[in-house]
Amino acid sequence: MKQRGFLLKSTCLASLLVGAPVQMFPPLSANAQKVRPSDDGWKEEKVTLRVSNETLGSVLTKVAKSVNADLIFQGVTLVGINDLTTLNVKDKPLDKVLGELIGNQNVRIDYQGGHRAIVISSYERQEDDAQSFIIGGVIIGGDDHQPLVGATVSVTNGTKQKGTSGCITDEDGKFSLRINRKSSISISYIGYETKSIQILRPNRDMKIVLTANATNMDEVVVTGISRRNKKSFTGNYVTVKGDELRRIDPNNILKSLQFFDPSFKVKENNSNGSDPTAQPEFQMRGDQSLGSVSNMNSMDLLLDNVSSRPNTPLFVLDGFVVPMTRILSLDPERIDDVTILKDAAATSIYGSKASNGVVVITTKVAPDGALSVAYNGTLTIQSPDLTDYNMMNAAEKLQTEWMAGVYDPNSVSSMNRYNELRRNVLAGVDSYWLSQPLRTAVQTRHSLTAAGGTDVFRYSLGVNAAFQPGVMKGSSNNTKGVDFSMTYRKKRVTVGANINLSETSGNNSPYGSYSSYSQANPYYRMTNAQGGYDQILDNFTAAGSTTVTNPLYNSNIGVKDFSRSLSIASSLNFEYMILDNLRFTESLQYTRGTARTERFLPADHTNFANETDKTLKGSYTKNTGESTSWSSNMGINYNLPIDKHLISMFANWTVNEDRNNYVNLSATGYPDRHMDDFIFGNKMSTNPSGSEAISRTMSFIGQISYSYDNRYSVDFNLSEENSSRYTNNNFTPFWSTGVRWNAYREKWLEGRISNLVFRATYGVTGEQSSSPYETIEFYTFTNTMKPYNSFGTLGAMLQGLNNPDLKWAKTDQLSLGVDIGFWKNRINASFNYYNNITRQMMTQYDLAPSTGFNSQNINAGELQNRGFDVSLNVIAYQNLRKQLYWTINANANHNKNKIRKISDYLRKINERQLASKSAPLPILQEGYSTTTLFTVRSLGIDPVTGKEVFLTRDGQKTFEWNSNDKVPVGDTNPKVSGTISSSLNYKDLTFNVGFTYKWGGIVYNSTLVDKIENRNIAYNLDKRAMTSRWQKPGDVTYFKKFSLDASASQTEQSTRFIMDDDELKMSTMSVGYRMRYEKFNFLRKMNIDVLSLNFTTNDLFRLSRIKMERGMDYPFARSYTLSLSLIFK
Repeated sequence: MKQRGFLLKSTCLASLLVGAPVQMFPPLSANAQKVRPSDDGWKEEKVTLRVSNETLGSVLTKVAKSVNADLIFQGVTLVGINDLTTLNVKDKPLDKVLGELIGNQNVRIDYQGGHRAIVISSYERQEDDAQSFIIGGVIIGGDDHQPLVGATVSVTNGTKQKGTSGCITDEDGKFSLRINRKSSISISYIGYETKSIQILRPNRDMKIVLTANATNMDEVVVTGISRRNKKSFTGNYVTVKGDELRRIDPNNILKSLQFFDPSFKVKENNSNGSDPTAQPEFQMRGDQSLGSVSNMNSMDLLLDNVSSRPNTPLFVLDGFVVPMTRILSLDPERIDDVTILKDAAATSIYGSKASNGVVVITTKVAPDGALSVAYNGTLTIQSPDLTDYNMMNAAEKLQTEWMAGVYDPNSVSSMNRYNELRRNVLAGVDSYWLSQPLRTAVQTRHSLTAAGGTDVFRYSLGVNAAFQPGVMKGSSNNTKGVDFSMTYRKKRVTVGANINLSETSGNNSPYGSYSSYSQANPYYRMTNAQGGYDQILDNFTAAGSTTVTNPLYNSNIGVKDFSRSLSIASSLNFEYMILDNLRFTESLQYTRGTARTERFLPADHTNFANETDKTLKGSYTKNTGESTSWSSNMGINYNLPIDKHLISMFANWTVNEDRNNYVNLSATGYPDRHMDDFIFGNKMSTNPSGSEAISRTMSFIGQISYSYDNRYSVDFNLSEENSSRYTNNNFTPFWSTGVRWNAYREKWLEGRISNLVFRATYGVTGEQSSSPYETIEFYTFTNTMKPYNSFGTLGAMLQGLNNPDLKWAKTDQLSLGVDIGFWKNRINASFNYYNNITRQMMTQYDLAPSTGFNSQNINAGELQNRGFDVSLNVIAYQNLRKQLYWTINANANHNKNKIRKISDYLRKINERQLASKSAPLPILQEGYSTTTLFTVRSLGIDPVTGKEVFLTRDGQKTFEWNSNDKVPVGDTNPKVSGTISSSLNYKDLTFNVGFTYKWGGIVYNSTLVDKIENRNIAYNLDKRAMTSRWQKPGDVTYFKKFSLDASASQTEQSTRFIMDDDELKMSTMSVGYRMRYEKFNFLRKMNIDVLSLNFTTNDLFRLSRIKMERGMDYPFARSYTLSLSLIFK
């Protein structure tokens, strides 16, 4: 029902209490007289109500609502309007209830009839009324000129007289309220720009039009060390809210980032698949140095040594640099937002660690107000994805063996074996080995957080646990964590503290590598007559003797293969506002972590099936390590606004130390599966080994920026860094500069375009892929106790040569960008070009044999990455009145990598790689990328002979494969890759779908070689080995003829197995619904403020031009996740 006049509805008061209660209701003096309510008949109406721990304003609103009355404040604010109040009354008169709630305050309560209203006013009302009047009107949207329901109208008193008021618009977009003379009103609505209007005279027929604001983004950029105004920040960055990331993948926020920034990539590992214990590999704008995670020590990866991840971005959590393992174990629900810094202007403040880009993660801060409890839980079902496996069944495999000539019709023993296997096939034996080590995995994640406080003190305590079994039986990765934070803010001082404890437990499957199940022949019985597993399935004698073991045998013999890690991190933050525009900060952090891996294989493990020495049967490997780090960041920030000019200066001094060490132990001789402790070994298989490292860094960071009228901006950043990793060149500067032009603010463009920004940056950053002791001479005692040593002295062996001239590798980064928006920002696009050149890159060079070393690192390499990324965001449809939105997003990245310079030592390695006959190995050759494939060109299979025809380097046909004929044939890195996504939002209902794609790359299809042509006939094969083989002259086939002569049938690498790697994958689809207590009675009864449900599916399907097995050691999986979020009041 619509109401005229200056009535303030109860909904108006409630909305204002939520919006800005402190500003609207400043406390009054407590010099009070008793409340003297006016007389009216219905003030005696009975009230029955129970409210706990809500503000006084909220309680008064509910009291009025219980008697079907509006609550009106006229020129007065109650003392304690925001204080928490509890009310429990039954059949009590209304006036007595209000009297007890308001107490002795200098106010008057009137009970108006007709339209019921409880009017609370001051005794000085008549004096105020002479200076006030009523205004009213309608609020409409400027995009569709429809009334806006629920817009907030706030009144600010420009003359600073007593009294403020406000309301929200009704179902027709109308409002009516009393204001003080010469006041201003502010109108706000989600999705629109806030509008302020000064009121000089009464007007009850106002028509106010709000301008749509499609890009309602935060106004600051979080760089980890400082906060920058986004309108003047020259760097290239992308900021994503945590809710948006969780909507794509609630269990892996880093994987979700590629939907918002095409240059950030999660590199798919075809061997590890969906293994929950495997650590992912990330990349931003290509490889900045040589090397990969795959060839690093497992303990290095677990302890997250910098040198073990040469191309991984830097991760910053709440202002501190942290290891990637800390991010992987972080509870996704704690993440507030993630900012990706990509160019030199954005990253140079991190100096030597910034070449690979920076990912800044900010966690949620505790809100003020009453205690609130939030629970978030996910239930994920993972099912194995075996769609790319195309193995033979029992009958097909036996028939293929017959066609290949495995069985000699003239040999009795050979035919007896064939007949025995044929009887198995006819009896129905068709073992599907691929399913045996697999399961449908049920994973759960739980997070419980209690937070609250006041404007002065805030606190938050959270516990979380994730239980993630994998799709291979026995594999899992479980994490548990506790997090506590508190913040004290008093006047100009802010102090914050945080402590986090995290434990991770990983288990590898006792069923072993998944590839052993794709090898097993289907005509073998899995179990023996007693239902158990035999260790040996067969002794295959054709084409050489092969002992065929049962891969299931290892599953129940007591195999141990696990990792454990524990991390504790604490931080202390201090901030002091010396002046309103001068701020001092100090942050301290300490982190300690421990890690342990163990792998026990008893003597009867199939790995030792052919071992005759009992002292070598059974093995135990045990690795232990620990790491500690501490850091201190001291900074000062100064902002100087002068008219339209703004000068910002920032200085920071950082000191940090990192220590880590680990020990590797290995022993053999464990005759019994119950002897599953390291101490029971017969002898050490190798001498103990390990590593120890200490690295210290001190840096000074200076930053100055200038902005004029938020149109023209320029930045300059300098980082002077001193590191213990280097000897003569331990002190190195890194710097950057950038300019920005907000062209859309120019008068000649106003009203013609929504957004137009030009950016340009250039700078020098660094990368630390060297080990801490790379530049100094050091010794080891390993292998110094020789049998002939009869002296009583102990010597040391030189382990590393002195290398004092080694320098930091540096990356010159040039970046150009433009952002553009049309149609009131409903269409937004961004284009960024970059050219990064890594100089002084570390490569190895040959040493004289007299030194005792083969090679040593020098600064002799250069690597270039050049490319662009583009993003497009379109609001295809929006109806703000109905709260209906449909958005479409797409992005793309192109990166061209080129090696500009390498050392002679790497050239010799290339020669050995080029001679390889197996799958193409990386060839690092000047003028080509690090991902270029070199192989021999093939013309296919000769229909007459069944042999492969090759092309020599000079273009001649030949049947002979020669490594000298290898030429570059393509790049595994795609020409273009990116994502396409869309979301539909209707009120509290959301739907999202997202695809990833790549085009223009190539891949070496190892399945065609390993499972068809080069596969030992003793093992199972791909079905194409039977249907697409050459058998007789005239056959036009893809694969050459069968041969039991292994040497004659060996297939060498060629372009016959190079295929276009084009792919479209449906990476995510989700639907969610948010329920609020205002709409659902059952939520109010359970004291639940918000209940959210979300269903997400990941990797639902994949379209590719290649038929190749994926997940060689661990299969890929599809996942289906149900998420529940509860916020209790």
